[in-house]
This record gives sequence, C-alpha cells and structure tokens, in this order.
Amino acid sequence: MAETTITRDRRGSAEVETLDRAGHPRLRRIADVLRSRSRRPTMFVIDDEENIAQAIRCGIELESLYVTESTIGEGFPSLAHLGDVPVYIVTDAAARALFGKERRTRFFALAHAPKPPVLRDLSGAEGDVIVLDGVQLVGNIGAITRTACALGAAGVVLIGSGLLSTLDRRLVRASRGLVFATPVVIASHAQCEAFLKQEGIAVVTLSADATEPLSRVRTLPGRVAIVLGSERAGVSAEFDTVTTKRYAIPMTEDAESLNVSVAAAIALYEHRSR
Repeated sequence: MAETTITRDRRGSAEVETLDRAGHPRLRRIADVLRSRSRRPTMFVIDDEENIAQAIRCGIELESLYVTESTIGEGFPSLAHLGDVPVYIVTDAAARALFGKERRTRFFALAHAPKPPVLRDLSGAEGDVIVLDGVQLVGNIGAITRTACALGAAGVVLIGSGLLSTLDRRLVRASRGLVFATPVVIASHAQCEAFLKQEGIAVVTLSADATEPLSRVRTLPGRVAIVLGSERAGVSAEFDTVTTKRYAIPMTEDAESLNVSVAAAIALYEHRSR
C-alpha cells in the first residue's frame, strides 16, 4: 500500500494529501513531538478547533493542520481555509497508531512554540498573580488558567507542577487554549519568592484554619499573589515566612474543602471586587 494518496478537498478545488500510514515522515515528526520531554520545545501539537482558533488569535504560528478521515463526512473545520497553512487528511488507522493510548482528536495542528513566559513578564501588570504550589492535576491547572484570564489576573506561576512545559498537550486542552492568552510560568519557590519581594506584591494564602474570612482580602491595596496548594498537602512551608495574610473561605460543616480551581476563582473575584 502506498504511504500517501491524493484526495479532492471537500472545501473546494484544492487537492489534499492523505496520510494513511503512521510511518509517513509527517506523522513520524508529529510522533516525535508527542514523545518529546523537552523543557524548551520548538514545536508542539494543539488539539481541537476551539483551541487552535485561540492559539491563532494569540499569535501562535501553525506549521500544518490535520483532519482525521472520519471527520471529513462532517465537513472540514472552519479553520481549514487558513492562508498558506497546509492541510492533511489522516486515516483513522494512522491516527490510532499515532496517538496510541493518548487522547485522539479529530482535528489537530502542529505549531511553532512561542517563547516561554518568565516571571518578569508579570512585572508591572495590573492584575493579581495566582501561585500554584504543588498543584499537579492538569485539569485544575487548566481551569485556573481560564479563570485567571477571565478575571484579569496578570498570570499563573506553577511550582512543583510536574509539567516540563506549559505547552503540554493536556494543559492546552484543559485551558481551552487560554494558556496562550495568560502567562503561565514554571518557576521554583526561590525564584517566585524573590520576584514577589522585588515587585512588592503581598502574599495571600488560603487555609481552613485561618481566623480571617476571605472577604477581608478586599482591604488589601494593590496587587496580591494568591498562593494555593494541593488539596492534600496545602501550601508548603516555604511560603510561611513570606505570607502577608492567611484567609479562610467560610463553608458549612458538611464540606471539608473546595476544589483548588474553585478556591482560586473565589479569591480572585473577592480581591478584584475591592
């Protein structure tokens, strides 16, 4: 069987190459990108039309677009007309071989990696900073990134997340592509603390045993860094010496804790409402 065939594009008169074997050079290249554990990737994969559209709005440059064979009957995604970005059809069998046990998608893109955000990108911004201390569930990180973007936060800092790059395919999906709109920075405790001290940003932590209600955060002037730990371990001891205020979210006795993404949203909104 030939590795590629040429199929008439359902969008119009252009012809589109169909990739019908995982061994095709283009699919091998995508497989290499998916396997990469680089901290500074040069290319990355974006899934789903909504996330690709968001990436484009944020200036991400696409190298190529891919549509799975079973999607063609539903019509080409609206993004498939993009300028000079080449579009390829991937047979379902080739897609299964490409993604293996990872989540398969009907529409994906290979994109050029932007320069990774750094702490100084948060300098001088108006919004608060969310610091996730040991939060490792990518779904929570993605949800918090979406909330940070919606509520005007300057950015999100990840400490001990286990992520090598914020271009991680799972995070792009979980954030609905908003990881490209809001700076998400991977840093160490020491780097984060030094930055907050340099910027004069007050550090706020949430704790169930804190004596002040979170509503008091509205009295704090200027920007704050809202530090949230994992539900299991909470905020690490490294932040004890730099914490300005500790607050609790009042809850009924029936609830022991809130999901970290919910807590982040409430804290951001409370301070924003001052």
